Order: sequence, then C-alpha cells, then structure tokens
Amino acid sequence: MLLLIMRYKQTTQVPNEIFDSHLSSLTHSELKLLLFIIRKTYGWQLKNGKRKHRDRISHSQFIKFTGTSRRSLPSTIQSLILKQHITVTDYNGVLLHTPESRKGKLNIFYAPLFHSYVNQGSNLGKKKHKPMQIGLYNKTKETKLRGKKGIQRQTDWERMKDILNMKKFAGD
Repeated sequence: MLLLIMRYKQTTQVPNEIFDSHLSSLTHSELKLLLFIIRKTYGWQLKNGKRKHRDRISHSQFIKFTGTSRRSLPSTIQSLILKQHITVTDYNGVLLHTPESRKGKLNIFYAPLFHSYVNQGSNLGKKKHKPMQIGLYNKTKETKLRGKKGIQRQTDWERMKDILNMKKFAGD
C-alpha cells in the first residue's frame, strides 16, 4: 500500500480535455510532444506550491524523450500550435507561432494551452465556502442554542441516551 502512495506522488496530472475532446484529432507524434510538454510544465511543482505554466524545452530534449525525428519536429510543433494545444514564446513572453520566428532562438518556452485546467489550478483553495443551508431553513440556528440561559449543550453520547429513553417510553 505504501508503495502505491509513493508512486502516486510521482505522477503528472493530465487534463481530461485531452482524452475527452482532442485524443482522436492528435497524431502519434503530436500526442507524444503534447504529453512531454505537460510533463515538463504541470508535472513540476514550484516552491510556492503552484505548477509551472511554461518551460524552456530544447529540440534535443524533444528528440531524446519522445523519439520524434529531428526532421518532423518543427512541423509537429507547428501543427500543435495551429490546433491551439500549445503556445510557444521567448523569454519575455513574445509569441513565436511561426517557424520563422522560432528559427535561431535559443530560449524557447512551451506551454500547454488548456484554459480549464490552468484556471482551476490557479484558484485552487481560494473559493469561498458556500453554506449548504441558507436563510430561514438553516437547521443550525435552532440547534446552537445561542443566548438561551439555563439550557446547556449536550454531548453526542448524552443526546443518544435521551433518544433511546424516549423510544423506550413510547414503546411502553
């Protein structure tokens, strides 16, 4: 059991959007590149607890880890850009969405383009809690016994005893 927990911590979350909407439209090499980009971004947790949104990835890394040929790599990257699955930028965040704009650049950053996943991750834990019961029908108003003198709160065990006693008297 402990081994399974350790392995789970060493995983990368892949947005369901890929499986639900885009899997059938991706080629084998596009899927490999996209998953590698997701691994290099969402698969890394920063010191502040957030996930990376982009990462500098060299062509040699793509070739080594995905098995994609050097010849087909630029066209596969361009295809993912046109299908709006990734964004490619330089260090300053300037879009490099044409092969000519990427040519000769050393620091090219790749980012998966899944709005639903990124937005959920950035607001994680910041949403306000909404009460289950609102207004007049809120049961907790009567059970808290605020401001009533002479009535003390009971423990769960005491309440259970009272309920059992009432059932005994009702059954007699």
